[in-house]
Amino acid sequence: MRKSAVGGSRGSLMPRACCALTLLILFNCLMAPAFAQQGKLKPITIAQFGHVFLYMPLYVALKKGFFKDEGLDVKLVSTGGDEKTFTAVITGNAQFGVSDPTFTAIAREKGQGGKVVAGIVRGVPFWVVTFNKDIKKFDKPDGFKGHRIATYTAPSTSYAVMKKVLQNGGKKIDAKIVQGAFGTLLALVKANQADMALDIEPIVSVATSEGAHIIYSPASVLGDFAFTGLTVSDDYMKKNPEDIQKAVNAIAKAMSFIQKDFEGTVKVACADFPEVKEPVVREALKRLITEGTIPKSPMLPENAWNNAISMRKEIGDLKTSGAYKENVDMRFAVKLGKTSSAPTATKSTPAAPAKK
Repeated sequence: MRKSAVGGSRGSLMPRACCALTLLILFNCLMAPAFAQQGKLKPITIAQFGHVFLYMPLYVALKKGFFKDEGLDVKLVSTGGDEKTFTAVITGNAQFGVSDPTFTAIAREKGQGGKVVAGIVRGVPFWVVTFNKDIKKFDKPDGFKGHRIATYTAPSTSYAVMKKVLQNGGKKIDAKIVQGAFGTLLALVKANQADMALDIEPIVSVATSEGAHIIYSPASVLGDFAFTGLTVSDDYMKKNPEDIQKAVNAIAKAMSFIQKDFEGTVKVACADFPEVKEPVVREALKRLITEGTIPKSPMLPENAWNNAISMRKEIGDLKTSGAYKENVDMRFAVKLGKTSSAPTATKSTPAAPAKK
């Protein structure tokens, strides 16, 4: 047999070529489903107030792949305001919004409709902290008398909550609200521009690690409360119910993961908020889980909605009824379990904060 130019026989090349072709076909057959699945992911934009620790179910759903499991390729954008977040949803710049859910009712009053399809944060996750050791803990609004309280700028939920607390059911408290941007309130207190700050986690735990102490919680005044929701426009609701269901499914999986796997949640939180020390992350997560701020499911009950709407009406942000049936649609949360299952996770009780 004659040798080929490359030193091998022509006959020996044929089996090799066939073998290579077979391997290529086999590789394509094996990888095709994966590529096809990747191609099926639908791009989705979720607008959020900001990168907020309280929105942990959103970040867990993203980092643990629960959105992708549902066929959604999610991108997060921060708007810097509750009203700006819902504007992004109404204008179609985002398919979903994560912010104060009552803005659906406020927008509807102005002729722009929307719906809350899931609860993300429940209760009133604010705590008032101070570095002044002479200010002792109190449980009634009159404890604010004569003080300056730092909150986020109006019309944020932070500002609205403090305004309602100071109105004190018609017996107004003589105190001053000092407004500041997100992440600046502790600096205002340290600079003596405010005596105390109404803030959220993990900033509260950061403050206590630096020597501050908690002096008040408005949760007892406001009760169960619709603090943060997943919102959509009326138009998106009509045209994309399947995608809404998928997003709610992913959020539900994340909530289940948080309840069952504390250590796994700590890892996600530390990766997402690398500027926060792990002991602070642990303390913040433990507080949010224990107090029910991170809910066990995305169901938003009517009484929680009514309490939030009542506050907005009392401080003058809303004149119409803001009815639950007009602004909230829990059918997607009700269907949970029929279209997706919760992730398997090792049961884990929230661990005590690590020693500093």
